[in-house]
Amino acid sequence: MSRVVRPVSGPHDQRRPSEPVFGDRGAAVVARFPSPIRKLMIEIGGIGQLLAQLITTAVRNPRGYWADTADELFSMLRYCWLPVFVSIAGFVFLMSNYAFDLVSLIGAQSRVSTYLVMAVTREISPFCTGMAVAGVMGTAMTADLGARRVREELDAMKVLGVDVVRALVLPRFLAITIMTIAFAMVGLAIGMGMGLVAATVLGNSSVASFLGNFLAIMTEPELIGALVKVALTGLFIGVVCAKKGLDASGGSEGVGRAVNQAVVICFIAVWIINFVVNTIMLGLNPEMLVNR
Repeated sequence: MSRVVRPVSGPHDQRRPSEPVFGDRGAAVVARFPSPIRKLMIEIGGIGQLLAQLITTAVRNPRGYWADTADELFSMLRYCWLPVFVSIAGFVFLMSNYAFDLVSLIGAQSRVSTYLVMAVTREISPFCTGMAVAGVMGTAMTADLGARRVREELDAMKVLGVDVVRALVLPRFLAITIMTIAFAMVGLAIGMGMGLVAATVLGNSSVASFLGNFLAIMTEPELIGALVKVALTGLFIGVVCAKKGLDASGGSEGVGRAVNQAVVICFIAVWIINFVVNTIMLGLNPEMLVNR
């Protein structure tokens, strides 16, 4: 008669259930909050974990993903340049006309470039760039990752030993961050060019006075603040859209819901990042408030 031999489990053989990331005490504290606040805290924690994972895998082994990143950069440039530049040019041209009409009432037509520097650098270029990138490439990233999730492609890749975050998320995350900065800087130049056209062609200001006031008001803190703002915007768009795509569930309806949530969160974040960075930069550099 055969006998079934059962292994004896020692203290090292016992498997512990998966613990929360912040431990039992942290999970107990989070569980005390109301459901909406608890969901928000879990969402923020998941986004922070994904961001830390992206930074860690990019720094530990900074090789092997740059070819995919270059492909994503080209794809983003092809699909995103038109909405970014058209929106910036349209907004700036319209505001330049309004600004020129207002300053003409007090005989200060040459000062229109002073206001354009503040408007384009601090507001229009970062805002339009963030909105266009989130609406075009952010949604595409969420939809692709979400479709792979509901088709269980991501699970199959994990079974094959492929790091999904490094293979699929990291190149797109880097591409969105890099191209957001590039689009904003080029958009800044296009915006000032449209302002120059509005002030000199439609108005009676001279090119010399426009450029002179522009160079007087454009300072290093202005450019640094714009760079920091668009870098944070691109980073946030990349990690939020990736997280929503990776967590998608419920078939095609769930993918659509994830895309909708991602783009709404990114739109709100563009406003918040813009306000916070502007407040900090103006507080650290009061000379930015001086109209030279």
